[in-house]
Amino acid sequence: MAKREFKNKRIKEIIKNIADDFRYSQEMDEYALLFYKADGDGMISGGQIDKMLEYVTTGLEELSKNIEWRKEFLKDNSAIDEMKMLDNMKTIEEEYTELKEFLKK
Repeated sequence: MAKREFKNKRIKEIIKNIADDFRYSQEMDEYALLFYKADGDGMISGGQIDKMLEYVTTGLEELSKNIEWRKEFLKDNSAIDEMKMLDNMKTIEEEYTELKEFLKK
């Protein structure tokens, strides 16, 4: 069974950031539980790798078509600073890309 241990500090940080995002929104779906477990265990294995890869790949696809989503979001949330939101999206994109590369090894 394939296994990925999070020995790299950056990968640990990325996993924790994603898990914390889920915690902040109080999500308990399959992906949230996967990241909670990965954050706590410091590793994933088997089908968890595929699920996590699916999550970050889908996330990257959604970020790439974010223009319409961003317009709607900013229209409904006018108090949000667009530059801050763009910076956050760029950070998410970088983290997902790094995690995707790690998972594909």
